[in-house]
Amino acid sequence: MDNPGYVIDCDREFANMEGGREENLSEKPRPHTFEEAITLTGVGRFHYKLLLICGLCFMGVMVEIMGVSLIMNQMKCDLQPTLNQQGILASAGFLGVVLSSHAMGFLADTWGRATTLRYALCISSVCSIVSAFSVNIWMLIVFRFLTGFFISGGQACVFSLCGEFHGTGSRIRHVTLLSGFLCMAMIFAPAMAIGILPLRIETIVLGMHFSSWRVLLLANVSIPLLALVGISALPETPKYLLVQGRGDESLEVLRSIFANNSGRDPSEYPVKEVALESGGVSLSDVHGFLDAVRLVWHQTVPLFYRARLWHTLNICCIQFIIYFLAQGIFMWFPTILDELGTRNGENTLLCTVLQGFNINSSSEDEASSCSVEVDTSTYQVMIIIAACFVVIYLIFAYIIDYMGKKNLLMAWMVLTMICLVALHYVEQFALVVIALTVVMAIGNCGGLVSTIAMEFYPTHINAMGMCFIMMVGRLGAVVGSNILGRLLFASCDPIFWALLALVVLLCTLGYFLPEKARSQQKKPSATAKAIVTATTSPIFAINSK
Repeated sequence: MDNPGYVIDCDREFANMEGGREENLSEKPRPHTFEEAITLTGVGRFHYKLLLICGLCFMGVMVEIMGVSLIMNQMKCDLQPTLNQQGILASAGFLGVVLSSHAMGFLADTWGRATTLRYALCISSVCSIVSAFSVNIWMLIVFRFLTGFFISGGQACVFSLCGEFHGTGSRIRHVTLLSGFLCMAMIFAPAMAIGILPLRIETIVLGMHFSSWRVLLLANVSIPLLALVGISALPETPKYLLVQGRGDESLEVLRSIFANNSGRDPSEYPVKEVALESGGVSLSDVHGFLDAVRLVWHQTVPLFYRARLWHTLNICCIQFIIYFLAQGIFMWFPTILDELGTRNGENTLLCTVLQGFNINSSSEDEASSCSVEVDTSTYQVMIIIAACFVVIYLIFAYIIDYMGKKNLLMAWMVLTMICLVALHYVEQFALVVIALTVVMAIGNCGGLVSTIAMEFYPTHINAMGMCFIMMVGRLGAVVGSNILGRLLFASCDPIFWALLALVVLLCTLGYFLPEKARSQQKKPSATAKAIVTATTSPIFAINSK
């Protein structure tokens, strides 16, 4: 293998022979494209730090949203909510995410990805802390809604933030790994519940009994606060700066990334000029309410241009169905496990068990009692399932370069179909649990679809597009968590066949998802590869096709 420094010297020598004197070339360097420039920064310390920070943002969303479902029994002792109020509380955070996603996408495309995330995480953390001191159920509902409203920026903006710091060679893998932090949240939240909820706390704060469920809500804020500290240390994405016409600032960010990854001086970064991109808008263009409305409209309409209309609708439909299935089953999974457990190990068809369960009477019994004693077995099952999901994401991340995003997506759909059919005939407890876990794991495919969408939308509407499709996905989660479980308990067999038909539809729609052909993806030149090899520490190198 040629020495990288030798390759670079040869390239310079040939350039001098063809163009004359080296001084003339340095005076008028050829502008690099953004993909060339970001590839020359290498992949190293900066990108691993970026992955951790973006992952904490993603974790923060899931922890804050699902945290409420873990405190329902203990919260009832202090606030004494009705059954309807409990239902409103359970969906308040999701509703906040759905209603604010569009606005967060607009702000991210006009104000900046990092800036939007800083303010969103700060305000959501304040709302979450206040909710822990709620004196009645409606105060808790309002502030959990506000927490979801503002933290939604950490859901979709991070895809754009993470992806725009990467070149083509590493972008897909890192965004896929980013999606895996959702599963880490599903481990963190139940683990905190196991450690905190069983505690007997007799402290009185501000005249109220400061129960363990309030401590758990405060503990969950630690993830968004850590993410906020990390985001404060990150620069704005160089691609966003370039689209905004701030080429000099973009080049400075690229130099700092190069220096962070390689340990060399920023002046050694070989790019002297990056070709400007156009199409971005800024909040400086807003001088009144009508200007703001017009700007939001101009950011949203491009998602539905004729060239993008079909793909936008297709992606939204896929995300809605994926989260409808995953969240709808996950919401009732502990209840299904409890019912299966009452059979004392007897082999019984799943639908036979579910159809003998009266969900209404069970809900009324739970609403009329509060539980001081905490049964942690459900939380332990959730941790095991989440750990399985993490493994699945890691597998996705390291085979996606070989299989391709669409092929991997449809392969998992086929596996889900097999499990849905098996649930009609399998009687063994372990096999039923495995099949249900695979069906719930279809939610992991949402990350693959988001990766495809991130590459599909151009920079100036990228965050808006990501937030819009994630908004539709979360809407599917709200619908699924409220109706799918009740349908399963009422008509198990027909509903499972209907879910199979939905997955077949998903597989068909997935075939038409947009994806860049490998031959069309820009590959760095031999010189670029040599520089990357020379400036990136082997410890931090990521091999990707």
